Amino acid sequence: MNLIFAVAALAILIWAAAILLRGGPLCGALTVLLAGTCFGYRFFHLETGFIPLTADRLLFLLVIGQCLLCQRFGLTANRPWGKAEVVLALLIGDLALSTLAHDWRYQGNLPASKLLFYYLMPSGMYWLARQAHLSEPLARLIFGFLALMGVYLAATGIAEVTHYRQFIFPSYIASGNELEFLGRARGPLMNPAGNGYVLAVAMCAAWMWWPRLHSLGRSLLIAGMGLFVAGLYATLTRCVWLGGLTMSLVVAGFVLPRHFRAPVVTATLLVACVVGALQWERLMQFKRDEGQSSQEAKESAKLRPVLAIVAWRMFLDRPVFGCGFGHYREKFVEALEDRSSDFPLDTSRRYVQHNVFLGLLTETGLVGTCLFTMLVGYWLADAWKLWHSPAPLWRRQFGLFFMATFASYLCNGMFQDLAIIPMVNMMFFLLAGLTSAAARDAQ
Repeated sequence: MNLIFAVAALAILIWAAAILLRGGPLCGALTVLLAGTCFGYRFFHLETGFIPLTADRLLFLLVIGQCLLCQRFGLTANRPWGKAEVVLALLIGDLALSTLAHDWRYQGNLPASKLLFYYLMPSGMYWLARQAHLSEPLARLIFGFLALMGVYLAATGIAEVTHYRQFIFPSYIASGNELEFLGRARGPLMNPAGNGYVLAVAMCAAWMWWPRLHSLGRSLLIAGMGLFVAGLYATLTRCVWLGGLTMSLVVAGFVLPRHFRAPVVTATLLVACVVGALQWERLMQFKRDEGQSSQEAKESAKLRPVLAIVAWRMFLDRPVFGCGFGHYREKFVEALEDRSSDFPLDTSRRYVQHNVFLGLLTETGLVGTCLFTMLVGYWLADAWKLWHSPAPLWRRQFGLFFMATFASYLCNGMFQDLAIIPMVNMMFFLLAGLTSAAARDAQ
């Protein structure tokens, strides 16, 4: 079985290389997503003494070089900068200054690695998307590619939960050597929240095919949604479920006819509220990881308020510029030593911050958090204007796609720091770049 999977992986990489060479920088960016999501650090890496090289990082360098060559010969769309691009540049500058102003070698170059892999490389993906010549065939390729990647992730997640480990590839996903999240659909990213976000993106991409299909195709698509729903459920992660539901409501709210829109959305929210109220205790303490008790699951749900208090105290100590990018684990100890609260702050000692915005707030202060919030706001404004523009449907779909998938990102990001999960920001920034490019072309 492993031999079959290895041959299949080799074939995928060969096809990915062909796409990279002939499909242009945007197709190369999709190849980077595939390599990083499905064949990341644990599948292949080379130690260099500073930062390890992985397949996606090597491909990323090739794609950037490819894009520079295409730009040199006038083969890219040189779209002018807008407000979002200016804010993105300011954000990267602020993160870089915060990194260099403190010990960037702390804990094995953690701040420098965090800046490079979780913000600089995603910004490169954003730039690749903004340079692409968008077309309807390319839009179909993007949505189809992401949907097929989601089929793999959903099937793998179901196999993880049902213990059909012989069907899981790469095999390290089901390995007992790493016990964290074992027994849930953690996928090749080894994190159920990150896996759930990518799955939600894939599910939304599949829905974007709806207008292009006839009755048989639509029937098959509806049936295929069961696989995505099962994959999201298999993460056994509450914020993933919330993100998937919210994303679906956003899509329904924008595409359903007016006379169906309000009843469907209202009925769905009522059912969700009733189920949540009736099953609240069960949702708070159901067993998820192998080896985890129900009591431990319940304690996990109680951790978020504690982490929020720690973040608030760290913010009050350094409100403007934060404690330094990548230095949360070094500086949060100071907040734990404050005994003026009855909250069990020591229970958070083993954890990183579990909120995207609070993570930035503690490390970069109001400056970095406000810049990131402004950036997301400009992206959402572009998406909103694009969806409501008179542009062709395939172009407008990028706006709907980003708004819907951001709903999943936000729901997950309020309970998990998605920014430090590999490949999540790479996906998020790429989708934002596609939206920005389509919005500029629609003006």
